[in-house]
Amino acid sequence: MSKRAIFSVSADGADITGNLRPYVISIRVSDRAGASSDAATIELDDREGQIVFPRPGALISISLGWEGDGIAVVFSGKADGIRSRRSRGQGQTMTITAKGIDSAGSPKAPQQRHFDDTSIKDMLTKAGKDAGVTEIKVDDEFASIIRPYEAMDDESFIAFGQRLAKELGGTFKVRGATAVLVKRSGGTSPSGASLPVVNAAVGDNLHSWDIEPFIGRPRFKKARARYYDQKEAKWKEVEVETEVEGEAPTLVDRFAVADEDRAKQETGSRKTDIERAGGEGTVVIEGNIAACAEGTCIVSGARPGIDGTYRIDSVDHEYSRGSGFTTSLTLKQPHGDAGKDSRSTKSRTGSQAGEQDFSLPADPELG
Repeated sequence: MSKRAIFSVSADGADITGNLRPYVISIRVSDRAGASSDAATIELDDREGQIVFPRPGALISISLGWEGDGIAVVFSGKADGIRSRRSRGQGQTMTITAKGIDSAGSPKAPQQRHFDDTSIKDMLTKAGKDAGVTEIKVDDEFASIIRPYEAMDDESFIAFGQRLAKELGGTFKVRGATAVLVKRSGGTSPSGASLPVVNAAVGDNLHSWDIEPFIGRPRFKKARARYYDQKEAKWKEVEVETEVEGEAPTLVDRFAVADEDRAKQETGSRKTDIERAGGEGTVVIEGNIAACAEGTCIVSGARPGIDGTYRIDSVDHEYSRGSGFTTSLTLKQPHGDAGKDSRSTKSRTGSQAGEQDFSLPADPELG
């Protein structure tokens, strides 16, 4: 017997699941790595205009799961849009959209301030206080980094956090009154705990895949940054090697950075981006509330070259009364066996000996 997908929705702390259940067409929740805010969309059957118009800015919480297995919160945020639609063929619907960050709030307000000899965490804490963000979570690798000088010249708290994340090789996100800065592609939370591993297995929970495990264009063997050493009065460079295999050029920053520490941070960030962009794809699996951006997905049973381990770049949960509960994962940074087909190749003779043969095995009846 198949499991039944279930959901729960609350508004301003009140459970409204029972009132919504007869009218819910679909619920979609998105979790993105990086700058994009978490988002949710609830589409309702409003054929008689019977649904009370929600209050803009209402606190929305959405939970998804399976009957018998329980449910968990997959989204918390504020309603920021209500749209009504009607057409002769499609009927009348109401769509409520919500964001994980208050799109009209103080985190988007510009600030004018500077910091001297201040750690990354302390800078975010001070800037966050003025933006109404009361809890700051920073990866241990970033938290104690000291910047001799840093300025916010009409930068919002969100823009400031995103800029620091880009320079450090991190991911910055604001959810309500909490801001999080974690190491990009690190697979851990700010506390250092490992993020969940999600399996996508053919014959079990994998509905479909569309994966390109090797992308040639953004591949660089090394990343290099330049800085001016004031003590020695000369230009110097910092260079790191990526995990890209084979021949590839070096990525060189166009602009010099302030000092050696910043050069190391910049090249480390570029290294992360290069390795992350080595492949991409999507998988659709049975709804899985454990899936989260920056976590790990293991694809198995698809085919050699596709099976392997990937970094989860984004998660889209979708509940609908027609198709149940599914989770779509956008994948990056293939590693392990992804992109590799270790099956033996048919040898060739002459000048083609040793070259890979992409042909099918010979048919014994056809020869």
